[in-house]
Amino acid sequence: MSLLDTLRNWIEEPPPAFAFELGPGGIAHWQAGATRFEPMAQTQDSAELAERIGRITPAPSGDNKRAAALILPDSAARVTLMDFDQFPRKVEEQAALIRFRLKRTVPFDVDTAILRYESRSRGGNKVELTVAAIAVETLAPYEAAFRNAGFHPGFVTIAGLSAANLAAADSMTLRLSGLALTISHFEGEELRLFRSLQLQSGTLAEVLDVLDPTLAYLEDERKTKPRSIDVCGLGELQQELQSHLRAQWSVEMQLLRSRLGAVDANNAGLYGYLESMRVN
Repeated sequence: MSLLDTLRNWIEEPPPAFAFELGPGGIAHWQAGATRFEPMAQTQDSAELAERIGRITPAPSGDNKRAAALILPDSAARVTLMDFDQFPRKVEEQAALIRFRLKRTVPFDVDTAILRYESRSRGGNKVELTVAAIAVETLAPYEAAFRNAGFHPGFVTIAGLSAANLAAADSMTLRLSGLALTISHFEGEELRLFRSLQLQSGTLAEVLDVLDPTLAYLEDERKTKPRSIDVCGLGELQQELQSHLRAQWSVEMQLLRSRLGAVDANNAGLYGYLESMRVN
């Protein structure tokens, strides 16, 4: 499954030779066919992050910047699904309408935020959108860190959208990265639901407090349920969760998988990106 480029990318560039996923446990990175993970504490300081990135892949001599894909934590952006009975044809009018709708839900300045969106016609003039928005002040320090480490971050996305490229059709993905829980649901290969929130302690009870109402909503309001739930990062919670899903929802659970390697909470976005780029 591959999400559209206009939704995945904040900047349009050719496929880069380096890719990095930043998460709570460290940095997963890919270069020349090899993937690695470097454990490290999170930091909001761009100079400190640049120094850490430089230790992973030292910059070559000279001023040439190396193209890199940058996969940010889900908390860096907001993904929202919208529907409109009427949607303008002009791009600037579309953006203005989306920004107006987002003002009710996002905690940053929508007027200066960077937007990417995918539209789907639902008959007549009705349109559904999947919108990704990121604040300039959130993106800028990451870009600065990579530039200072000798990279040009020309491809930027978030882990949840990127990891969705590993999902099966008519499935739900459930990913726990640190204490960040992200759920996405697909009807066919269309993203129909995306939720990302921060848990307090990461217990099974907390996960179910989010997952069960989501499954109930799909069953009651959408008259559907996922064929399977693809999970990642659940660790010791997996067995109990599988038993709960079978008993309460008659839904099977399986691990999120990639043909390129073992998927975990630290690299799901990276492997999803590589899948979308058809890397072998």
